[in-house]
Amino acid sequence: MKILVFFLVLSQLVSTAQPKIKQVSIQGRGQPIVLLNGGTYDRTAFDPHTKLLSDSLTVIRMEQFNIQYANEGLTLPKNYTVKTESEAVKTTLDSLHITRPVIIVGHSYGGVIAFDFAINHPDRVRSLVLVEAPLYDIAKAKGKLTEEMKQIEELTKQFTPDVEVTEAMVKSFQCKMANCDTSDIHQHPMWAKWIKEKNRLRGLSAVPAYRVDFEKLHDFKKPVLIITSSETMEANKIVDALMAREFLNAKTGSLPGSHVAIYSDAKTFVQILKSFLKENDN
Repeated sequence: MKILVFFLVLSQLVSTAQPKIKQVSIQGRGQPIVLLNGGTYDRTAFDPHTKLLSDSLTVIRMEQFNIQYANEGLTLPKNYTVKTESEAVKTTLDSLHITRPVIIVGHSYGGVIAFDFAINHPDRVRSLVLVEAPLYDIAKAKGKLTEEMKQIEELTKQFTPDVEVTEAMVKSFQCKMANCDTSDIHQHPMWAKWIKEKNRLRGLSAVPAYRVDFEKLHDFKKPVLIITSSETMEANKIVDALMAREFLNAKTGSLPGSHVAIYSDAKTFVQILKSFLKENDN
């Protein structure tokens, strides 16, 4: 009985321990580039990109803790934040003995993590690439917060580290990401996968809780590329346009398609990325 209690307590401690080092996949050789995927995707979403980049770059794909913990049936720590993820990027790079400044690419939630890492550790960054990072705090500060942004924030606040994610919550989230007015979301080809992976939504409350440090943002002098998809929601277009003005050295790019075009059209994304890197090669 004592042994059973010991293992139960140990299991609880493991499931709530603060994570430090990320799971990674590394391919290629050359300048290191870190790829951070969107909130409910995992690092395999960047498989096609890796094939296109690994001939000249060391491609490092890092798993977000919200994905890892959901996959392992564990509960995130209650004090989980964007900082938990961004500081783990540094710790993971340290564990890999990578001290050379990296190119860091982040999509959606991964973009928020990449942003926080870059402005807090500019010496570790060669260039920053953001693809529709939902940094609505910038819109708030500039008086540009829209009703759509408010709705997304209120929805995302539900996804706390230990929430019991329901089918209704999945529906609300996916309907906000895709238009449900003309079709039944339950008939979407991804519906079964979304339900199976519903606990990946845990921890996304960290995004609306995030606050932008404008002093550090304005001090960031490395090259920045902000990519916006042509058919993404208006909220993302507004935030990207605001960010492009706030960074000292930012360029913009356009990717045909929706918010997830970075995955559905890896070839075009990589072409835009390589052009930016070549322009800023030094």
